[in-house]
Amino acid sequence: MRKHNLITTFCLLISIQYSFAQSISDSLSKVLDKKDLPVEERIMTMGLLSRSLTLSDTTRAMKISQQMLQLSRTLKDPKYMVYAFGALAPAYQQQDNLEKAKQATDSVMWYANKTTDRQAKGFAWYIKAWQQGTQDQNKDAIKSCIKALTYLEGSNPSYYEVSIYNIMSGTYAEWHDFPASRKYAQLCITKAREINDYDYIIDGMRAMATYYHYSFKDNDKDSSLLDSALSYNRNAITLYFQHRDRVIFHNTMAILAVNTAGLYQEHFPAAYKDSVLRYLNIGLKIGLETRFEEVIAVCYGMMSEYAITEGNYKKAEELLRKGLAVTRSGSNKNTSTTIQFMQMLANVAEKEGDFAKALKYYKEYHETDHELFDAEKLAIAKRLEAQYQTEKNEAALKALIKTASLTKKLNYLYIFLVVAAVTALIFLLLFFRIRLKSTLQQQKLLEKDKEDAELHARLKEEEAMRSIAEQQLLLERQERLQKDLLAGSLQVEQKDELLQAVQKKIEENKGESSVLKQINHIIDQSKRIDDNIGAYKADFDNIHPEFFEKLKEKSDNTLSRLDLKHCSYISIGLTNKEIAQRLGIAPKSILMARYRIKLKLGLGKDIDLDDYIRTL
Repeated sequence: MRKHNLITTFCLLISIQYSFAQSISDSLSKVLDKKDLPVEERIMTMGLLSRSLTLSDTTRAMKISQQMLQLSRTLKDPKYMVYAFGALAPAYQQQDNLEKAKQATDSVMWYANKTTDRQAKGFAWYIKAWQQGTQDQNKDAIKSCIKALTYLEGSNPSYYEVSIYNIMSGTYAEWHDFPASRKYAQLCITKAREINDYDYIIDGMRAMATYYHYSFKDNDKDSSLLDSALSYNRNAITLYFQHRDRVIFHNTMAILAVNTAGLYQEHFPAAYKDSVLRYLNIGLKIGLETRFEEVIAVCYGMMSEYAITEGNYKKAEELLRKGLAVTRSGSNKNTSTTIQFMQMLANVAEKEGDFAKALKYYKEYHETDHELFDAEKLAIAKRLEAQYQTEKNEAALKALIKTASLTKKLNYLYIFLVVAAVTALIFLLLFFRIRLKSTLQQQKLLEKDKEDAELHARLKEEEAMRSIAEQQLLLERQERLQKDLLAGSLQVEQKDELLQAVQKKIEENKGESSVLKQINHIIDQSKRIDDNIGAYKADFDNIHPEFFEKLKEKSDNTLSRLDLKHCSYISIGLTNKEIAQRLGIAPKSILMARYRIKLKLGLGKDIDLDDYIRTL
């Protein structure tokens, strides 16, 4: 039993269940050539053709997908945008443009949320599962598959449902969960037969063959498992040739044929060479028809191994050159396969004894290997960036979901609190109503006692009011006496000052004849002061003795008697002009007097003297 790196690489490739099948059928192109084809049918047909060309002719698949996207924008139903971006995502993935592939997948999910079509929603989650599978997020891919089935189950069986079972079967096989793998592989075949479409039936058989293949790798002593895997592959190939006209995805059969040849070469002795070559020729024929470059390259590589074993180095070199030419001329650059061909060509040249040629191939091998290394680094960086963006978006989505959930819980809490408050209010109203009835009944019983008590209380109240009135009268008398005393004091002070002025005037003007006139004038002024005693007394009726005490305390006893008079006139509301007349000074002097009083009281510039004095 022999095993080669090229075979192993391709066996891993064809065992992955996330790839789309290829189609070279002219019927799809003929359908699209119809001018009267409705836009909706045209979009769906273009999607089928694009997905079938993703592996074999990515450039054309991309062009068809973009046309499909333009047509979808002309329709109101967003489900067609789902299918359009669903065709773009694998095309970008095949071009190693992981960022755009992720963006296309996100667009698929966004438009899926805008439509009510369950088939479109199921397809969107299927694309999501495929994209997660390409990022080795198999657990998330399984969850997305289950989500897709919730939308697709109960509706007519579809290719997407079969493909989802195919994905799940292959994933569980890789996890060595063989009961689950077999379950979904069987569902894959069952749903395919319900559809009665040979493409889907062949896909189901491939899923079952994959299950038996992985089971055999886990238990290679049970040869019946390997026989079952080969049996399902052979039955699928037979079914293909029986109904080839009704099969659209021919590339699926090319994969099965090469996979079958690989199983024979890997697990059977050299005597099974004819079986290996038989299936390789089938795969090569279909690969050439469909321009499936990877299948063609692998077929040439495996055939060259038999030529090397037989010592036919020229034939081996010819086959390897053909495979290398296919790899280099293809629309999808496959550097890893190119490197393997370079290495095999170098080995053949060494065996032929042409060391110069071998050295040439080795140089090309190392140059290409360096390119592959750089490309792999770039691919890893892109994949990690796409994974980071995915995780970042998922984290943001989880945060939004958590916030929405918390908001919902808070709304429920608010509703509960409102209901509880209303209920409590109702109970309180009922309680107060009962309490009011009870109070009214007690009030009726106590009305008579209250009348007697009110009469007694009224008498006491009248006596208390009389006592209070007497006390207030006494207080008013006492205050008036204090005010009279204060007014008299001020009058005496004014007369004293007047007499002092008379005496001073007499002493200063003893020899002048006009002295008597001035004295008479002063006496007249004194009389006027006497006449105005009542007015002064009324001025000071509203001034409490504590008023002066507060002023003295505030000024640290620095206010003069004239200052206190000035403040008392301000307190009773006289204007500056009136105060000047009362004090017998010029109105301009009032401003300086007010300034000095503010300084003595320690008042700031922003504090008004009148407002401050009226608050005392």
